[in-house]
Amino acid sequence: MPRKFLITVIFAALAGFLAGRYSGGREDQSLTTNHDHGDDLPAISAVGLRYVCPMHAEIVSEQQGGCPICGMDLVINKKVQSSDDEDGGLPVVTIEPAVVHNLGIRTATVAKGELHRSIETIGKITRVDPTARRIITPPIRGELVYIADKHDGDLVEEGELLFKVSSRELIELEKEFQGAYRSGDRASATSMIPRLREMGLTPEQIARLQAGEEADFPVEVYAFEDGFIFARRGFVGESVHTGFTVFNVGGAYKVIEVTAEIFERQWGWVEEGQTSTMTVRGLPGTLFEGKVVRVEPPVGYTTRSLEVALKFKTDHPGISQSMFAHVSILGQPRKNVLTVPADTVIRTGEGERVVLVRGDGRYQPVRVVAGEEAGGIVEILSGLEEGDQVVASGQFLIDSESNLLTGFRRMYAPGVKDETQQRHQRLGEHADDKRLYRRINSYRQPESAADLNS
Repeated sequence: MPRKFLITVIFAALAGFLAGRYSGGREDQSLTTNHDHGDDLPAISAVGLRYVCPMHAEIVSEQQGGCPICGMDLVINKKVQSSDDEDGGLPVVTIEPAVVHNLGIRTATVAKGELHRSIETIGKITRVDPTARRIITPPIRGELVYIADKHDGDLVEEGELLFKVSSRELIELEKEFQGAYRSGDRASATSMIPRLREMGLTPEQIARLQAGEEADFPVEVYAFEDGFIFARRGFVGESVHTGFTVFNVGGAYKVIEVTAEIFERQWGWVEEGQTSTMTVRGLPGTLFEGKVVRVEPPVGYTTRSLEVALKFKTDHPGISQSMFAHVSILGQPRKNVLTVPADTVIRTGEGERVVLVRGDGRYQPVRVVAGEEAGGIVEILSGLEEGDQVVASGQFLIDSESNLLTGFRRMYAPGVKDETQQRHQRLGEHADDKRLYRRINSYRQPESAADLNS
C-alpha cells in the first residue's frame, strides 16, 4: 500500500472521529473563545471578569484551568472601561486600592512654576593670576575735586569713596536736564537720563536734580570690593582723563580663568554676568563661585559647541593651571511654565507620554509634548493641564498593561482574523484533544488531487 495513501486514510479517520464527537456541541463547555461572543469582540469589557490565557487572548474561560495551546495557567481578565477612551488615548487600566498600595504607586501634581535651567559641563583652568589687580580710572574727563587719604598698602573696603571728578560738560548736561524737567518736557528729560548715568551720576544724584538741588554734582567713584592699595596717583585740582589711573587696587586672592564648552542647544541659556560654580576633583568639598565673563558667539563647526570663559576669585593654594573642573552655570529661570517631575515622563520612539490618574482606581497613559528639562523638572507644552495628577512611580507597569490591552483590542476588531486566530479558535473548540490535534497537525496534509490518488 502506498505511503501517501496510508497517511491520507489515517488523517480522514481521525478527522471523522473528532467530527462525530463534537458534532452535537457542548452545552457545559466552560472554555470558550472570542469567536463565540460575536458582537462582543471589539469591547474587552464585554467579557467581564473571566479567565484568559496571558499568551493567547482568544482563549477565554469561566473557570480556572490551563491554556489548551501553551499549557499556561489562565489568569483573571481585568475589566476595562472602554467608555473612558473618548479622548482617543490608550486604554484605561483599573487597579484595586490594595494593589495600588502593594505596588507603591505614587503620584505628582502638574503645576505651573519656574524652570531653573542649569548648564553642567567640564572646563579647564587656562589662567591663574596670583597678583590680580584692578585699575580704577575716571569715567569722564575733568578735574579731581576729592581723593581719599589712602596710600600703598592701605586697606580699602567695598563701597568706600575713593575720589570725585567734576566736569564742565557734565554740569551743563545737568542744567539742561533740570530745565527740561521743570518746564514739563518730561520726554526730553527722560531721554537725558541714560547719558547722565553713562557719565557717572548715580540714581540718587539724578533724583536730587529733579528735586531742585543745584546742578553742580561731581562724579563719585567707590571701591568695588575689599582690597589693598598697590598704587595711587593724582592730587586735588589736577586735570584727569578717562585713561588716567587714580588707584590700583587688588585683593589677597588670585584670579582663575576657566574655559568651558557647552552644547549647541544650550547656547541661548548663557550670557555674560551669569553666576557659576566650580568644583575640582582634587579638592573635594570645596566650592568656588564666579561669573561668566565672555561668550564666544560662533558655534564650533566640528564640535558643535560654544566656548565660554569664566572667572573665579580664591586664595586656595591647591589651584593650579591646566586642572580640569566641573562647572555649573545658572541660567535665567523661565517663569509660568507647566511642569512635571522628570520621572513621570515615559519616552518612547513614538514620543513622550505620562500616566494620568482618572480617579476611582483608573489610570490612562496619555500622549504629551515635552519641552526643556532642567533640575529634574520637565516642561509640558501640551497634553496636560494644571492640577492634573500623574503617576510618578509604577507608571511603566501601568503603561505596559495598557499597551497589552491595545493589542487585545486590535485582535478583537471586526474583520481582523488571520490564519493564526482561526487555527487557535478551532483548537479552543476541541480543547480536550490537544494532544490529538498536535499529532494530526504533524502529518503532511495532501496538497492536490494527485496526492490523494497516490
